[in-house]
Amino acid sequence: MNLLINAVEAVGDAGTIEIAWSAEHPDNRFRLSIRDSGPGIPSAVLDRIFNPFFTTKETGTGLGLAIVHRIVEAHEGTITAGNSPQGGAVFEIRI
Repeated sequence: MNLLINAVEAVGDAGTIEIAWSAEHPDNRFRLSIRDSGPGIPSAVLDRIFNPFFTTKETGTGLGLAIVHRIVEAHEGTITAGNSPQGGAVFEIRI
């Protein structure tokens, strides 16, 4: 939910959000990708976005992405974040 909230806030009224999933073989890992058409993640902060209490928002707590990261790791998964070549941010979860 926190990833979708961030995507909605990033794109505003005129943007788009893409959600894709697949099951990968041979290890049967589930892959979820969330991509938005917002401004993307500044490269200067990309390595800190999953840190608790780190935020770039004026009213943010910095807990949303930290919670997502903890949940994914608790299920022995991984989460990555980056910027799409087409613009916007992309998050990928593999569990």
